[in-house]
Amino acid sequence: MIDLGGCPASQNCSRTPAIIVTLSQPQPQTTVCTVTGTVDWSTQPVLRHALTEAAHGGVLYLVIDLSAVAAMDAAGPYTLLEARAQHRRRGRGQLAVIIEPNCCAIPDLHQVAIRAAFDIYPTVTDALHACDPTR
Repeated sequence: MIDLGGCPASQNCSRTPAIIVTLSQPQPQTTVCTVTGTVDWSTQPVLRHALTEAAHGGVLYLVIDLSAVAAMDAAGPYTLLEARAQHRRRGRGQLAVIIEPNCCAIPDLHQVAIRAAFDIYPTVTDALHACDPTR
């Protein structure tokens, strides 16, 4: 697991991070990017860095877990769409996003944009099943 904390290595942050992003590989060829905290323009570089790091691993499937997001502004959908473009350019497979069905932390307008652009699952287990290369 890689914990990318709340501050890119290029910045010197002494405050508590508003975002924590972790990367894990719970099954072959699949990386899960778990986002905890606030996704906004000040934390967007951390999320972008994590998603880029996940793409460099050469994995086929990427699951982005937003179930622990406390708040999100337009930086969220923007960064996710950047990741999707990068994922497609590299010819990768499934890119799944986890949003809980009754999520209040992500504004409806942003949820509509995310739901229109990604395969959405209510849990990581559901997304991992969809990304299982043996199915």
